[in-house]
Amino acid sequence: MTDPDRSQLPTPPWQRHPPERTRRRGREPITREAIVETALRLLDKDGLDELSMRRLADELDTGAASLYWHVGSKDGLLELIFDRVIGEVELPTPEPDRWQEQLKEVARAGRAMILRHRDIVRISIGRIPMGPNALRASEGLFAILRTGGVPDELAVTAHHLLFALINGFTLDETTGLGVEVEGPPDEQAANAARDYVAVLPAEQFPNLVAVSEHFGHTDNDQSFDLLLDLFVDGLAQRVHTEPGKRATASKRTGSSLPRRPS
Repeated sequence: MTDPDRSQLPTPPWQRHPPERTRRRGREPITREAIVETALRLLDKDGLDELSMRRLADELDTGAASLYWHVGSKDGLLELIFDRVIGEVELPTPEPDRWQEQLKEVARAGRAMILRHRDIVRISIGRIPMGPNALRASEGLFAILRTGGVPDELAVTAHHLLFALINGFTLDETTGLGVEVEGPPDEQAANAARDYVAVLPAEQFPNLVAVSEHFGHTDNDQSFDLLLDLFVDGLAQRVHTEPGKRATASKRTGSSLPRRPS
């Protein structure tokens, strides 16, 4: 299935960019896609704080007015960048017996996408993702949840919480990414915290001292997988205890899922 046609989608009330436009008179055309791709490259290279409409215009050898004509504002540009990177996440075809593992696969793919693109989590804060790629991703995620028998109301809550889980974890991972800061690297800092907690007065902090040896640096991949296990296992348990509300997605929507074209 092809990507959603923007021209056929209603405009979200909070959309910050104008409808897509095609060309400028008397000059070689510049496209919204070229603007977004160039902006994303600059974002990945130097970060959100260094991304400006003036610098982007210079990079594209055009005027800032041309950029505003295509994207409306810097906020509109960030909205388009956000939807662009969401499009990198592959969605599997739903398998009822594997819905829990597929949910974890989507979450891992989302985290990997964020780690590829600097400051994307910062851009996502306060935005309601309703661009074509975001809609495709949500449609695919709901297909997995509903095919797995998750009740509709719980599926909506799980959808929101899964993205909150991913964003919260990766915000900590990407804060200061690529920026020199004072102090030791993460592993040294974690081990320093471990050593500090270990020498606290045991009579005042008996529990902290007791667990101090586990304060050392941990593998982020393992920590994320544990967090996913806790979330998905809890969700599956909730579905199991509410059998009367189980969804019948295969009857309502079919088991097929729009996949991102290669």
